[in-house]
Amino acid sequence: MRRRFFWSILGIATLALVLVGVFAAVLGQVALNRETQREMTQEAVAIERLLESQLTDDAGTRITVARLAAALRGGQVSDTLRSRVGSLLSLVEGIAGGRQVDIGWVDLDGNLRMLDNPAVANALRFDVDALTNGNDSVVRRRLSGEAGVVLAAAHPIGSSRLVIVVRQRLLVISGQGYFRVMLIAFLIAVLLAAVAARLLSGRLASRGAKLVDAARRIADGDGAARADLEGTDEVGQVARAFDEMADRLEAAQAGEREFLLSVGHDLRTPLTTIGGYAEALEEGGLDEASLARIGGVLSNETKRLRRLIEDLMMLARLDANEFTFRPEEVDVGAHLRGVAEAFHSRAEADGLRFFVQVQETGTMQVDPDRMAQVAGNLIENALRYTPEAGVVEFRVFPTERGVALEVADSGPGIEPEDLPHVFERFFVSHRYRGVRPEGSGLGLSIVHRLVTAMGGSVDVRSGQGGTTFTVDIPR
Repeated sequence: MRRRFFWSILGIATLALVLVGVFAAVLGQVALNRETQREMTQEAVAIERLLESQLTDDAGTRITVARLAAALRGGQVSDTLRSRVGSLLSLVEGIAGGRQVDIGWVDLDGNLRMLDNPAVANALRFDVDALTNGNDSVVRRRLSGEAGVVLAAAHPIGSSRLVIVVRQRLLVISGQGYFRVMLIAFLIAVLLAAVAARLLSGRLASRGAKLVDAARRIADGDGAARADLEGTDEVGQVARAFDEMADRLEAAQAGEREFLLSVGHDLRTPLTTIGGYAEALEEGGLDEASLARIGGVLSNETKRLRRLIEDLMMLARLDANEFTFRPEEVDVGAHLRGVAEAFHSRAEADGLRFFVQVQETGTMQVDPDRMAQVAGNLIENALRYTPEAGVVEFRVFPTERGVALEVADSGPGIEPEDLPHVFERFFVSHRYRGVRPEGSGLGLSIVHRLVTAMGGSVDVRSGQGGTTFTVDIPR
């Protein structure tokens, strides 16, 4: 891993250096050309001012631009005038350092003619229309007899149709010199990048190795393994996510072990009872009363086992998202009233008072079977944990969202620290087994899962006066 990190970082750094060098050369050449073009244009403007102020005839009279233009267009340039113009341009060339300066004019046919280099004027092919309109013209051309590319700038002098031309061989960054500088810089940069890559790859590899080691330990069954990596980089973020996943996995495994132990305990009790009475039946010698009593016990324990198995299968289907709902238009209040009325005989047999209060709710789209299951589990749970002569109340009423149902009892209540766990599997049945031992211990967990799947919520409140479960189902 460390080797891959090292070569990856070094390769990226090397590629970045090469690209930076290439772009620097291109941008540097463009900037140099633009600066040269700007200087040549400024120089042409300076030459225009020099001609206007310094050009004189033999008598010392200043020659105006208009007079010079007329002389050039008429072909009446005397040797003296040509010499004076040449001296001024030579002076400028000496100051400019390597640039060639000439003066020309646009004739009546629209062609640019130059005083000393008529062939060069044709080869440069300036934009005569732009010059006639008073605009500068800049060209890049390769001229015969000259090495490299020539950069030339033509500047018109007012409306006189005179033009000042400044040209020079285009400056190009020396490839050999640039390559030598870039090679030295590249070698130094690669060396520094290699050192940085080695340090960074070593750090990343060591952090990554801890994460891999923790993953392998968890795969081998060590649920307490953690990466324990600090930092805000990507590796640190992945490590924190991994540790969170490991915490949840460990909690899930602990819950699964506790669930299996609980299931084993709840299965063992009725099986032990059934086994004991089966041995008594096998031995024989029982009268009819004993047989009837044993038959009743076996029937009750069988029902308990069946209920436990059915609840386990339902929870497994809910966990696997294989549970289906069949909603239809139902008068929820009337439907739940019928469900609750069926528990009156059960309440009377247990010596409890059972009250049903149902308000008009209208119809809404719900699964009637699942609503009956939710209400039935809550009522059965309340009847089971309410002592004799106690009260259980079942209420249904409309809400802004849909409909709510409440089941309240006058039982001993639930301890405050236990309230967050009442919907966990087997929690209530094991924690409060001394109150009423029967029941699968999965009813409240099923209620919570069903209500959540229907988009609703279930809440529990408990105190000295008993416990109240409230279910809110949206439309």
